[in-house]
Amino acid sequence: MVPVARGGGEKRAAARATEALRTALSPMGPLLDEIHSAVAGAGNPPSEITVAFGVEIGQDLKLGIVGANGKATMTVSATWQPGGRQN
Repeated sequence: MVPVARGGGEKRAAARATEALRTALSPMGPLLDEIHSAVAGAGNPPSEITVAFGVEIGQDLKLGIVGANGKATMTVSATWQPGGRQN
């Protein structure tokens, strides 16, 4: 037996965890693209937008967007700077 910290096991475990996380979070990209497109297409788009998700990754590495009460949550806030329309 070789401890995880020896023989490169720690690096392999970190690489597997990183890839699993990347795979689980990959659906977020298209969702963020949709939000950006919708906001950018507005008549007077904001100069800044913030999107916050409650994210839960289950044992099966499936992504869920949830809040503390188990309901889906997504918060979007927008900021318009004074001085007129932003391009």
